[in-house]
Amino acid sequence: MIDIILRYQGSIFVQASDITPNPDIVTTLIDTFRDKGFIPNTIHEISPFSPAPQARLRLSSPTNEWGITFASLRIDIEKNPIETKGTNMGEVSKFCFDVTDFFERISKRFKKRANRLSLVTVFLLTEMTEPNFSAIYSKLFKPPEFYAKQQPFEWNWRSVSKIPIDLEDIKDTLNVITNIDRTRGGLLTPTGTKEFDRIQISFDINTVQENTEYRFELTHIKAFYDRVVKLHDDLLKEIKEYINE
Repeated sequence: MIDIILRYQGSIFVQASDITPNPDIVTTLIDTFRDKGFIPNTIHEISPFSPAPQARLRLSSPTNEWGITFASLRIDIEKNPIETKGTNMGEVSKFCFDVTDFFERISKRFKKRANRLSLVTVFLLTEMTEPNFSAIYSKLFKPPEFYAKQQPFEWNWRSVSKIPIDLEDIKDTLNVITNIDRTRGGLLTPTGTKEFDRIQISFDINTVQENTEYRFELTHIKAFYDRVVKLHDDLLKEIKEYINE
């Protein structure tokens, strides 16, 4: 049912304003990820702490499959599809393992604690007929008369829940955000851009933003990415079964 994997991202919210694109830090990080062959470059960050965009460091693989962005208050580790179907993306569990491996390397050079953690994934389902779209829309929505008679060709369903989570010696709370959308766009293929009209499912599972204490050490970060994999996979399975009934 899942046809294309569009995005995996793990975000670790830390005070990273000191990880700047200066020669010493760039050299350190190139050495840290030498086996990955990452290439350094910069992005410009618009920050509430500065009136002008600030240059921030980004590492990426030559194919742009992997990217690590060092923003002022977070480190984003992302994996991107390098083929139309995203067959290079692999399982979410392997991605989470890589996120913790990458952050462990970073934390050995820059001692950091985090105050928030997140996992984001985005998928496209297989192509569907209009009756398929209508059936899913009817399951997810109870629309007013106008939209019941004139069914939309684009729509967004979003739900957010909170659940407790134990991260070793810390009891915390997760936001579990799910989006199911009918969306249109274009996919790059070897023969050009291919337009699509599909169901997109995305998840954002993150620790709540209310607690701003920098309390998560590496052991808590590993526990987070270990535990959210099962939650993510169970929720994805449940949603696929529900919309496919």
